[in-house]
Formats: sequence, C-alpha cells, structure tokens
Amino acid sequence: MLEPLIPFDEPARLAELQGLRLLDSLPEERFDRLTRLAIKLFGVKTALVSLIDHERQWFKSRQGLDAPETPRNISFCGHAILNDGLFVIEDASKDVRFADNPLVTGGPYLRFYAGMPLRGPNGHMVGTFCLIDPVARRFDEEDRAALRDLAAVAAAEIANKDLSIALHTASENELRLRQITDAVPALIAYVDAGQHLVFHNRAYEEVFGLTAQQIHGKTLREVMGEELYETVRRHVDKALAGEAVSYERLQPVAGQQARDYAMNYFPRFGEGAQREQTIGFYVLGTDITEMKRLNRMKSEFVSTVSHELRTPLTSIRGSLGLLAGGVAGAVPDAVRNLIDIARSNCERLIRLINDILDAEKIESGQMRLALKVVALQPLVQQGLVANEGFASQHGVTLQLHAPDEPLWVNIDNDRITQVLTNLVSNAVKFSPRSAAVEVTLSRRDESVRIEVRDHGPGIPEEFRSRIFQKFSQADSSDTRVKGGTGLGLAISKAIVERLGGNIGFTSTAGVGSCFFFELPEWQAAPVPAAIDLPAPAQRILVCEPDPDIARLISMMLEKAGFEVDAVHGCQQVLARLATRSYAAMTVDLQPTDHAGVALILALRSEARTSNMPIVVVSAAAGESQIRFNNQPLSVSNWLDKPIDENLLVCGLRSSIASMAAGLPRILHVEDDMDIQRITAALAQDFAVFEFAATLPQARAQLQAHRFDLILLDLGLPGGSGWDLFPDIDALPHRPPVVVFSATDVADGDDRGAAAILVKAQTSNEELLSTIQSVLKITPATDSKDS
Repeated sequence: MLEPLIPFDEPARLAELQGLRLLDSLPEERFDRLTRLAIKLFGVKTALVSLIDHERQWFKSRQGLDAPETPRNISFCGHAILNDGLFVIEDASKDVRFADNPLVTGGPYLRFYAGMPLRGPNGHMVGTFCLIDPVARRFDEEDRAALRDLAAVAAAEIANKDLSIALHTASENELRLRQITDAVPALIAYVDAGQHLVFHNRAYEEVFGLTAQQIHGKTLREVMGEELYETVRRHVDKALAGEAVSYERLQPVAGQQARDYAMNYFPRFGEGAQREQTIGFYVLGTDITEMKRLNRMKSEFVSTVSHELRTPLTSIRGSLGLLAGGVAGAVPDAVRNLIDIARSNCERLIRLINDILDAEKIESGQMRLALKVVALQPLVQQGLVANEGFASQHGVTLQLHAPDEPLWVNIDNDRITQVLTNLVSNAVKFSPRSAAVEVTLSRRDESVRIEVRDHGPGIPEEFRSRIFQKFSQADSSDTRVKGGTGLGLAISKAIVERLGGNIGFTSTAGVGSCFFFELPEWQAAPVPAAIDLPAPAQRILVCEPDPDIARLISMMLEKAGFEVDAVHGCQQVLARLATRSYAAMTVDLQPTDHAGVALILALRSEARTSNMPIVVVSAAAGESQIRFNNQPLSVSNWLDKPIDENLLVCGLRSSIASMAAGLPRILHVEDDMDIQRITAALAQDFAVFEFAATLPQARAQLQAHRFDLILLDLGLPGGSGWDLFPDIDALPHRPPVVVFSATDVADGDDRGAAAILVKAQTSNEELLSTIQSVLKITPATDSKDS
C-alpha cells in the first residue's frame, strides 16, 4: 500500500487549517447541501468535504458514511492534496498503489474515487471535495467539470473565514451553553410565541420522563399533559403578554413523588419593528421542596420553643406583678428594687419572644388582625403613657401634638400600639438625655399620619436602604450600645401595610430622624360601645392544667373583684357546672386538644351553658384559633400566654356585659362611609355594628367574630360582594345576609340571601324594617315621620 506523501508546505498548511476553526465543529448546512447535491448529481454512494489534519482526515460534511474521520495514512484524499488538479481512481482494485489499501480490501470496499483539492484563503491545500463508490466507473470530462464547480463552491465557503469563525464560535457557545444548562439542577427552557419548546436542558427530560426528541419543538400542552397545563395556562398567557411571572406549582416527577417548584417566566421581546411584541419567554424552575421542608421545621421549632417559654414566663410575670402590687403585703425597698429588675427583664424577654413569633407569622402569612373602628388620639395617648417609664429611664420626655377633632381609623388596636411602641422606644433609645420625642397626629388627604420625631444622631446613609429588613441594625456588633433584635421595624412595616397604610422615615445626620406611618381615615361614626357592667360578685370558672398558672389566674381575677373556682381537667369542669352556675369560664386550649374542643362543644349543646362566655387562655391561642376556626366553638375571646392581666379582666367583663346586653351583632360590608354612618345610627338602639370596606377586611371580621346578620354591598373595591358568600356559607353558624347595594340583582340569583334591597329604591324605614324582620326583632311602637 502506498501511503500519501507529506506536502512540502505541511507546517504552513496545518497552521492555515487550524486557523479556519472548522475541525471538530458542528455540521453546517452550507457544506451539507453541496454533498447532498453531489450524491444526486453523480449517483455515487458517498460524498465528502474532507479536511486533512496531522494524522487523520476529518469530514466536515459527509453523506453515505457513518465514520466522522479515518486515519490519514490510508486516505485517498491525502494523495489528492499533493496536486492542484482532480485526483481520480476509476477502479482501485486494479491500481497497484491502492489494491491492498484496507479501504479497498475491507469496508467500505472502495472502488471509485474522485477528489478535487480545496485551497484555503492563504493558498494551502487544506482538504478535498471527494466522491466515493464501491462500484468501479468511468468519470468523463463532463463529470470532472461538474466536480470542479462543486469543489469551487466548497472552497469559497472555506475561504469565507469570518463566517467560518463566527459559525464556529456560535457552535462552541451553543455547546458550552448546553453543557452549563445541563449541569444545572433546574428546569431551563425557551418557549416561542406558539408555546413550542425551542430549547430545554436535560432536567426537563429527567423531570418529565421524556427524551429530547419528545420535547424539542413540542408544545407546552403536549409536554406537560392536559391537567398540569391547565393549572399553569394563565401564567403562560401573562408571560406571552409581556409580563414577568413568578409562581409556585406542584410538579409531577417521573418515577418519584411530586415536588414543589418555584417557576419564573421572563418575556423576550422582538427587535426593530417587533420591539413591542413578545416573541417568547424564558423558563427557570427551581426545586424548592427541601427549602420548604426546612422552613416548616424552622417555623415549628421556633413556635414550639417560644410557646414552651411562654408557660413558665406566665407564672414568673404574674407572680412578680402580684408581688409588686402588694398582694403579699409590703416589701422592703431593697426587695422591691430586685422585683422591679426582674419584672423589667421578664417583660424584655416576653417582647423578644413575641417579636420572633410575629416575624414567623408574617413569613407564613398567619398574622391575624382584629379590626375595629376607633378614635386614634386616645389610643396614641395610652401608648405614650405606657412608654413614659421607659422614657424616664433615659431622661427623655414624650410630647403629643394632636388635633381636637377625633381621627377615626379601622385598625387592630393591639397591632397599632405595637407599631407605635416600637417607633417611640427606638426614638427614646437614640435621643440624648433631656431631649424630647415628639409624636404628632395629622390628617393628610384621606389618610391619618402619625409621626415620631427624635433629636438623635440620625440614621447612617449606608443603613437606610435596609432599615426595614429583618434583623437589620445600624450597629450589629456584639458590643453595640443599643439593644434590640432588629425585628421591630420589619414587623411594623408588615402590620401597617396589612392595614392598607404605608410607613417611611426622613433623617438628617446630627439633627435627628422622623418615622411616620399613614393609615386610611375612617369617616364613619364610632362603633357603639358595649355596656360595661361591673362584676364584683360574679363567679368565674378557671380550667387550667398547670396548677401554678391556675393559681395565678385566680389571684388576678380575685384582685379584680371576681369570685373564682379553679379546676384542672374536663371532668372537673362538668362536675362544677352540675352544682352551680358561672358568669364565664376560662380554658386552656392547645392546637391538638381534642378533649378541650369536645368539652366546649358539649357546653354549647346544653341550654344552661350555651351562651356562657368562654375565654381561651393558651400559650398557643393564635394557632388554636386557626386550627379550630371551622368548629362551632363560639369562643368569646382568645388570649395568649404570658397573660396580660388587664386584657384578661377587661375581656371577661366585656364578654359578660355583651351577653347581659343581648344585642345582636351586625357586620356591615360597605365602602361608603356615609352609608355606614347612617345605617349604624338607624339601628343603634337594638344592634352593635362592625364594619368592613373591602373583601379582605370582611373575611378578617368573619374569622374574628360571630355575627347575627351581614349587611352586604356588592360593589366593593377589588371584587364583588358575591365573592364573600363561600366564606359565609362555610361558617359553623351561618348568619342571614341582607344584600344592600346599588346593583340590581336578577331573579333567582340571590345566592340564599334573606333579602335584597336596592339603595336608590329603599327608604331608611324600609331598611330598618328589613333588618328588624330578619333579626326577628319587634319594632319600637313610637311612630316616626317617613
């Protein structure tokens, strides 16, 4: 066998070949169309664009041959590049140079070969355009001319160096991109405007259990299946409308259990005339199953530890409070100082625990609000009084500037007090001694603004952008002078925003800072106050499994003038109730306390105790309230441990007074403040009103209270009153609904409403009569002009 010689310009030839960056590149249509044409034109089995490397010939384009390369020392093309003209072997088996060549004696049993050398841009022979066939044949001049023409076109493509380099670079980049995306354990894809998957990574194949061919070019519906596609269809539509989309979904996984994925769609816009048009979107899906599991574990751990701490703190706090109040008699000044120190640090620990729990509630979306319409000035005044002791310790005075006319807001009193306390305590901590912290109330358009201004050092510029983030502190070192967890402002922001307001600040270095928050002003009249009946001789039944806490609750209630019986279990409760009556009862109810739930249900089924006020006092009151929300417990109030003595006493008195007054409670869902005010005035003699201006507020009220009637407007901000009916229907004791709206309702579309009134067609007397009729209240006998 005659091996091909090495050209005299071999080093320069190889250098030019390498510079073309064609070796080992992806197939290209510009070469493949030429080899396909050669097969059809010459009727041969194989056509190649062959590049002659150092020890191999590598095929940039090949038709009719599986091997991507063969050794150079047995190649025919290695001979062809030694001359300028065509190199033709019509029957290799009869040519002494090639008769014993392995390509002739074995597969592919080559007989015919015709190759035209291909010059690079610098004039060196870098390869050939060749034809191969296992059948010997004649190759006339017409055939030779045609082959020269095809080779000239191939050489021109090779000479287009810039295009070759660009295509090679693109090919390399695509290969690199695919390697990167295939290595990422996330769903990555590109979807065109027709919802076809134009690009996807290997994770798509693994998750959906499909091959690349079963995914590429198919639609999302075909790849996902009908059921999953329908759940994500609205997100796909948003992305194709040009909107960035983020959502979570439960993703079926081939051969495994379904997993939680966080999905993100990023729209891609066209160029030029199509720059406003969405031409597709990119997909990024991240498996968050483990993250969600760890978050649940963390939340459960924090909640459990915090609740476990609350129980002993209840005993400590209560006992210290009673000692300070003189329940055990007068104590020496030295002992009183120690008691005060212990109480102060106990309160500090309680605040820390509450901050941690509040942060967890915010993260999990479980922060509940008990909305009530109140005048803001008295609430702020009470908050400042509660903080005067803290301010005095720092040598700071508190000043309130407020208008004389009341500013009404619909808020959760405790939560707004929490926000105010946080802002005031921060201002006090950063104020110099003998300075004043000024709290100002004002009206801004349709909002009420509360400002807390100090004259401290101001807020560092580098800290301002993250001041409302959790655990953020200007000085986060272990040796910082000011205390705190860094949770207060984050919690305050969440509370204010949940109430429909906003919070912010201004600060000047060396002058001071002003924190403010704004809440929507409520223009309605104040909610009629419940009758406050003193209960000096009323008897309370306390059901508490912890003897220390039972004794503590008893002492608190006895101090307030109640008589108390304490028991430690459900059977003891039933035994006591069998022998005497009680004005009210407290009970410890845990989230898993099915015996406690059964006890309350049993009491509600008995005529003697069906209306007895029951107050839950628990280290997990909030969780229990959520857990048993759908049970017909009719609990008057839910109080957290550690026990706030004032809340406990006031809560019991309020519950007893409400039962004694016997007034029905009406929820008026209406965003027009004037109509709220008029309706409340009409029915103030026989009913107590709570108000909600939006669907979220109405749902919060339904969770917090039991109502005897719902007066419902249909036209509400952000939704329809009809959307509230599923929540009403799910209540254990469904109250009747009177629709009172500007919208006419079609016949048969009342959704089970007790009455439907159109505002423009209903007089005050008709509205009043309808409410009394539904509540089964006999109208007053005095007549009024209509």
